[in-house]
Amino acid sequence: MRNSHMEEVQPLRKADASGEDVSVPPASMAQEQSWRCGSVVDITITVGVCVLYTLVGPLLILNNKYLLTSGFPYPIVLTSLTQAATVVFAVAAALLSRMRCIEWEMPRREFDGTLIRASVVVGFAAATCLCAGNSAYLYLSVSFIEILKGYAPLVTMMMQGFFGIGYPERKPVLAVLASCVGTTIASAGEVHASPVGLLIFFSSMYFEATRLILTQKLLGQYKMHVVEALLYISPATFVFTAAAAATIELPRFKPGDIRNPPIEPFWVGIGLTCLLGCLINLSSFLVIQRTNVVMLKLLSISRNAGVVVSGVVLFGEACGYVITLIFFVVYNYLQITAAQAAARAKAWEEGRSLDGHPPDSPRSPPP
Repeated sequence: MRNSHMEEVQPLRKADASGEDVSVPPASMAQEQSWRCGSVVDITITVGVCVLYTLVGPLLILNNKYLLTSGFPYPIVLTSLTQAATVVFAVAAALLSRMRCIEWEMPRREFDGTLIRASVVVGFAAATCLCAGNSAYLYLSVSFIEILKGYAPLVTMMMQGFFGIGYPERKPVLAVLASCVGTTIASAGEVHASPVGLLIFFSSMYFEATRLILTQKLLGQYKMHVVEALLYISPATFVFTAAAAATIELPRFKPGDIRNPPIEPFWVGIGLTCLLGCLINLSSFLVIQRTNVVMLKLLSISRNAGVVVSGVVLFGEACGYVITLIFFVVYNYLQITAAQAAARAKAWEEGRSLDGHPPDSPRSPPP
């Protein structure tokens, strides 16, 4: 596993008034990366962005579930629409950066065949994951699918080992395994567990883990910003989802479903699918911009925790959900503790470069 805090801190470069690139000291870097909470307005905007990110994911799931079960059984078409919205967002962000309307600047890259091929592979994995994930809602309930997502960390760990990224420590592995035991107990009484739905869902989970790992390697190798990564990956994802929709769902598509929608308000639901799909990407970008990546991960953890807590409160068979919840908290506590330790070590390294202590200084890093 990489120890990012042991890597050399490179100085940030930005343009001065004359247009020349100048180095920015680490202190300035820390200031620019701090949370934007200098005023009441900044605090309000930052909190609003975090709340938006926490809400849009579940809202998109519920909206798509409503469309799929109310007379519009075309999950891959809905997936294509969300990816089309993502492409529009990524292109718009790139254009705004060229016009210097936003702070982030789109880097200029020469044509790289390896980057294009890697983006296509990631796009294929993402398209397969999204198409299978949406299709699973035709066979399984929303609550059951959300509980089954408790297996996702285990699948991701297995795929990390397969791709040679490294294995986590023993304690997180044991916490994940115990959480999976709770998930198994919680799902044992599900009476609507379709074998086809389970196969589709676990296929989606496998490709999701593959997509995350490949995206991590892509971002690490090319040092991409999240918006730049979307600009490369989302078009490939859209092409694959559109091709799947044309192949699988177009032959049985009924034009009457458009002329005479089976549900009301149909076009509002379609519009929400596009809007929420765009907001998912936009909100993640804004959270990173106004806070940091750690906050983005913590918000994702809290959103998933809300799903598990709702399972404990709403369902009669609480034993499995309680086990899942307990070890879910244990796992995330271990992950957050490790992240904090890495952040302290990285801050110590940057502080050493700031105050001029030599490498053989008697100072020791914080525990």
